[in-house]
Amino acid sequence: MATIRAPFNFVPLSDKVFFPNWAEQISHDIPFEDGESGTIELKITAETPIFVRNGHTKEEAEKQTESYKSFSNINGSYFIPATSIKGEIRNVLEIMSFGKMDKIANQRYSLRDLQLKNDYLNFFQNSEVHCGWMRQNDDQITISDHGIPRRISHTDLDNMWGTNFSDTFKNAQLLKDDSKRTALFKIQKASGNNKTIRYNEFMMNSVNSVDKRIVANVNPNGAFEGTIVFTGQPSARKDRELGSDKKVIKKGTGKCFEFVFPNTSVGSPYSFDTEDEKFKDFCFIYKDSEDWKYWKKEMKKGKPVPIFFSLAKEELIHFGLSYLYKLPYKNRVKDLLPKNHQSQQFDLSECVFGSTQKNSALKGRVQFSHAFLDSGEVDKELLAYMGSPKSSYYPIYLQQQGSQGYMSKAFITMMSDNAKLKGWKRYPIREDLMKFIIPEGQNDQTNPLIPISKGSIFYCKIRFHNLRKAEIGALLESIALNNHSIGYAKPYGYGAVKIQSSFPNSRYSLQEYKSAYLEMMKGFDSEYSKSTGLKELNLMSKPQKVKTSLEYMSLSDFVKCKRQNFNTSIHGEYLEYYSSNVKQDEPIVVIKELSAKVTSIGGGLITALLTESKDYATKTLKEVDKKIRLKVGDIVIVKPSIRRNELIFIKKV
Repeated sequence: MATIRAPFNFVPLSDKVFFPNWAEQISHDIPFEDGESGTIELKITAETPIFVRNGHTKEEAEKQTESYKSFSNINGSYFIPATSIKGEIRNVLEIMSFGKMDKIANQRYSLRDLQLKNDYLNFFQNSEVHCGWMRQNDDQITISDHGIPRRISHTDLDNMWGTNFSDTFKNAQLLKDDSKRTALFKIQKASGNNKTIRYNEFMMNSVNSVDKRIVANVNPNGAFEGTIVFTGQPSARKDRELGSDKKVIKKGTGKCFEFVFPNTSVGSPYSFDTEDEKFKDFCFIYKDSEDWKYWKKEMKKGKPVPIFFSLAKEELIHFGLSYLYKLPYKNRVKDLLPKNHQSQQFDLSECVFGSTQKNSALKGRVQFSHAFLDSGEVDKELLAYMGSPKSSYYPIYLQQQGSQGYMSKAFITMMSDNAKLKGWKRYPIREDLMKFIIPEGQNDQTNPLIPISKGSIFYCKIRFHNLRKAEIGALLESIALNNHSIGYAKPYGYGAVKIQSSFPNSRYSLQEYKSAYLEMMKGFDSEYSKSTGLKELNLMSKPQKVKTSLEYMSLSDFVKCKRQNFNTSIHGEYLEYYSSNVKQDEPIVVIKELSAKVTSIGGGLITALLTESKDYATKTLKEVDKKIRLKVGDIVIVKPSIRRNELIFIKKV
């Protein structure tokens, strides 16, 4: 069993999507012939402590005030917001009714993984990376081309400025602090030194025609002028090791060079506006980068930003903040959806809850009230740490090829033509709450919360207008899921709720509404009740005994699971669907009762021969009650023993 794990899993997407044939006839003014309006009452019971954060200002969040810690409330009256309940039930209905997964951000993620030779390294090995300066004027972006960047060693910088770059970036302990690995740290370290230099240049490896790196040798009378540019430090530098004969025993590893951008530009600058996909992708990819936060402020002051970029057919295709920059994936998120999920037709959830599609919005026909607390207590304050892999972590978020959690082929990434999303993300209901574990050095990333205790009860109402019988059935069937998850800290088991519905003054029984929905879905897919999606959803909706724990992995585990080297039997790991992680109950073995004939009695032993078997060997009869008198020829009922030469006595016929 693979070691990869997560506190969540996925319901696989159906390639088929159910589009109701009455979608275009939906109206708030003209009722359906079988249309019905009414109110469904919900009783929500907290199966585990539940927490939905109170409305708060940014300042309250920063100061972590009592209002920020508190459960959602109005003047001390606690409630689950209508949006939380509606969002959960809608998601279940989307899954159950083979709906579209289209309400997701269509971002283009990026890749920076030196282990992925085909998807990442090959691109940079087979492409010329240019350097240049990015400027912004109102909504116009320009990037000037300054050709191939030159390199300058940390040792040369130290000799020129009297700094200690060389020693600093060999200190692995120092670099455990992420802030010390940024370009910004180096910029601050070199503050006050002149970044413009004159230099001569030479090939770093003159005997290797593949190695195109050019080194800048500082010389006040040099033929070229350039500007020193810093990029981040991925890891500590380890110098090469030499033997007594001065031959290299072990090559050096880690970065020991920075860059020099030639001051002379080549060709015309590349221009585009801030709405251009290339720029929007760049901003999304680097949105959490401390270096980009710094450079973005500088750019707004009118200063240029050092950029590395690639060309195709003389056009700039993408760019980043380092030489081996974050490479944008070929596919956006929605490119990985089955074709039917990209349709503009309305699915069942959109027919019921409404849609905000740009071209054809549809008003919903259901409204949820807040669910106010009827009985229950405020629990003690907790300090929670929440962490999760990014959705670009392909071993978890994309379908992979393998067995029992181990890859049989190279990883599929968003570069792959056959890439598919794993499905609808859900948090399995847990048997027990998991303790919050705060990783070392992450105390400033914690969030306080004050949940409402297990067993608390909330009530709310759903008011609907002009829903068809099968639509009401779909709504009731979605509510009837074993357990739902609502609110904060679901990865740790919080927020599991049971929702019970009542429908006073209904036209039909609850079962008749549900039957109408199920018959409709079976008409769409005769194997609907056996669908993989329903199986995974139902398994996650109640506690299961699992083989691998439902918890986040450590950072080192994330790295380990991505490693692949089939030559050394390192296959890489991927997250299997939840059903593969559920422990199956041991099969019940039915012991067949057999008849036997007593063949001998004597010396304290009784032997018997099975009468309806091809086994003609006599066996010792065990566990005969001393009060029972047996004689040779008697027929007895027995069962097999784990010992091949014995039979267990049950009764005399």
